[in-house]
Amino acid sequence: MSTRMVRHIVSSNSIPLYAVISASLISLGLLVIHMIGMDLWKVALLILLAWLPIFAVKTREIYRQYHWLAFFFVLLIAQSVHFTEHIAQMIQIHLLGLSGMQAHGIIGMLDLEWVHFIFDAGWVPICVYTLLFVYRKSNPWLLVLAVIVTWHALEHVAIMSVYLRTDIVGSPGLLAHGGAIAGGLPLIRPDLHFLYNLIEETFILIAYTYQLKRLQGSNESNINLQSSVAREKG
Repeated sequence: MSTRMVRHIVSSNSIPLYAVISASLISLGLLVIHMIGMDLWKVALLILLAWLPIFAVKTREIYRQYHWLAFFFVLLIAQSVHFTEHIAQMIQIHLLGLSGMQAHGIIGMLDLEWVHFIFDAGWVPICVYTLLFVYRKSNPWLLVLAVIVTWHALEHVAIMSVYLRTDIVGSPGLLAHGGAIAGGLPLIRPDLHFLYNLIEETFILIAYTYQLKRLQGSNESNINLQSSVAREKG
């Protein structure tokens, strides 16, 4: 992630420092409580709630300055939270040696076929297609991203079709081991979908950073032009 991107997310004219410090301390305290015995999914939800006001203020600030980029920012954060679940699942499977019901990520109750389908075959593609239409003349990375999310969506359509016909949860889809296309790749479904989400996260970051640079450059050009006009009138 570029320095410009980090400054964009962290810096804010509307969010007081004490709010960030408070949310950080609350998150740390909740993690300590988890070590004592509180369920991880409850801790995760409370941490998200602690940061929600800051996210809302930051989104409003971006909207006031760049309009559609705020929608892009919401997609970025939502995908990042979703990707965190896949990272947690990889840790559970490959580092902790867990499987089945014990390897459902942080908020295991949301590890459902319908949730994955709505998010990966609904929310993300709708967001990307909308942004592709809005920024079609200025952001070629969104076209690449659209291809990626479309394939990922097709995977979940295939998985959902099996689920609706058979009630089988966790079918391999198209390319996971045992999948519909030539038996799939030598990757179990959690590994394959971790890679899908890693690629999506990467290209969302690239596309967002690219668009941010263009918008900031355009703003700087407008400011310089206005300054030049003002000097000529003076």
